[in-house]
Amino acid sequence: MTSPFDPAAVQVIAWDFDGVLNSNIEQGVFAWSRNFEQDLGLSLHSFFSYLFAGRFQKAMVGQACLVELVTEWAEANAAAGRAAEILDYWFERDALPDHRTLALFEPLKARGVRHVMATNNEIHRTSYIETTMGFGERVERIFAAGRMGIAKPDTDYFAHIEMELEIAPESLLLVDDMEENIAAARRRGWQAFHFTEGAHDLLEQTLGLQKTS
Repeated sequence: MTSPFDPAAVQVIAWDFDGVLNSNIEQGVFAWSRNFEQDLGLSLHSFFSYLFAGRFQKAMVGQACLVELVTEWAEANAAAGRAAEILDYWFERDALPDHRTLALFEPLKARGVRHVMATNNEIHRTSYIETTMGFGERVERIFAAGRMGIAKPDTDYFAHIEMELEIAPESLLLVDDMEENIAAARRRGWQAFHFTEGAHDLLEQTLGLQKTS
């Protein structure tokens, strides 16, 4: 659900990455994990159990290193020396830009709207998104949890963006697929759009970008 907001007041759109600018999530499942076992011959359950039981969350805010964590898991699971391969597989399989959301950038820029990314990615994948995927040239700034040391939905995450951009919260619009992030942004006074699967038409309509015949 979305709350009424004023598109004319929006000066900056802060776009979430995974599930919004990147169409790598389907029914809650990330693309990289779908064929992990078949392609790499490694246990997805073991990898998930090790990494996503608190370790990744630390890496996400810069308190641990994802490369070191994957290396540690690989060495303990008969995959020594394969950490780089695992991370390359992850990053490449999850590189699925959503061309429909990205197509909104230019008409919005023509209106004077600025674009930044607001993501909870850690530093290594953020670098991949910025350079290999080319998003460093698509957006004005990339605000990433790993670089900031804080993650959504902590309201300090949003306060940091306000301070860096020197812009009032009501002039910022978050487009995000996580309801808790939307709620946190609204608590800061931001405008927000909850982007769910298949919400492209509604987003275009809400931003006043409906196609005319």
